[in-house]
Amino acid sequence: MRKRPDIPRLDGGPQTVLLVEDVARAAAFYGGSVRLQARDGDAGRYAEFDTGDGGVLVLVKREGSIAPMATAAAEEAPATLTFTIEPDGYELWKKWFAKCNVPVERETTWVHGGRSLFVRDPDRRRLEFKTPAAVAPPKPAPLPERKKDE
Repeated sequence: MRKRPDIPRLDGGPQTVLLVEDVARAAAFYGGSVRLQARDGDAGRYAEFDTGDGGVLVLVKREGSIAPMATAAAEEAPATLTFTIEPDGYELWKKWFAKCNVPVERETTWVHGGRSLFVRDPDRRRLEFKTPAAVAPPKPAPLPERKKDE
């Protein structure tokens, strides 16, 4: 039986930039509790993490030397970061967060059958860990067949 959940995939664009108060603290959270793979960094200024599918999460010190360059990108960051997890990993994530002393703030079962659990990062940013919808969306109606003489 697995003891740690699979690494989640961050939904969103190829790059998500977050301004943080303490890069080391945020990096420890995203690398340890969220299990993202570190890519690059400079301890006091920034840290980069692989978020799957070619994406990257960049943590930048709010008052640091590169913050002015990252501010515009960080303003586009969503209020909630959403990570996709496997349905069979949902309970593992709950146990993992408990083991890491990360309180689960809320759990939701969606109408479409997916489930979500919500936690906060060290800067109080909301993170959602969601399973895919259990019900597939309806397929569009087929196009009418064309007559051969058209």
